Amino acid sequence: MAADAESLPNGHRRGLVFDFDGTLVDSYPLIEAAFAHVMLTHRLNESARELFRRSRGLPLPEQMRLVAPEMWEDLVATYRSVDATLGHARVFRGIPTLVRKLHHAGAPLGVVSCKRRALVEAELEAAGLRSYFDVVIGYEDVTPPKPAPDPLLVAIGNLGLVRSSAIYVGDSMVDLQTGRAARVRTVLAAWGLTPELRAAFRRHRLWATRPSEMLALVLTPPNGNGHKRAA
Repeated sequence: MAADAESLPNGHRRGLVFDFDGTLVDSYPLIEAAFAHVMLTHRLNESARELFRRSRGLPLPEQMRLVAPEMWEDLVATYRSVDATLGHARVFRGIPTLVRKLHHAGAPLGVVSCKRRALVEAELEAAGLRSYFDVVIGYEDVTPPKPAPDPLLVAIGNLGLVRSSAIYVGDSMVDLQTGRAARVRTVLAAWGLTPELRAAFRRHRLWATRPSEMLALVLTPPNGNGHKRAA
């Protein structure tokens, strides 16, 4: 059950770093629509779509290199041109409440994304959430990008945290790899995953099926390794 504390306990400073796509916002319908346009424009087949989906969580240029190495730059340009016309993604239900409660409790908050930072910040502004995040790191800010640990570790440092006082939450295998490489406690954001996608993560033990479950994880002191499925 989620905690509803007013502030962090004395001497207890923990922070949360979020992935963006599929974690804070339900952006995958827009991502699929943009890639469908790429497929049509460049006459790609269904195997390209499968490669794109399997590389979920990687930076867009890396995804397109996997899809079509000989013309990846054209694919990126087409994708970005149509993506700019699709509007803002829907924020997951429960995220605004979670973010506001954590902010008011004094928990440092950050975002680490493989999207360009300007796009992430524009989405957060549109959702009325930008002011709650102390740090936003995009694709261009730190190299190498996820799944390397560097962007997450930079975010943690900029938040004034250490590994043991940070929690990372994301929805993709890339996010779990990032957290593992950084040696940071990582929660699978399962609230936007289909049953089929959830099955791929059955070996990961720390889950949250609703954003509200993250509140208790941040506001209660750690007990042991904390590896469990959030109720």
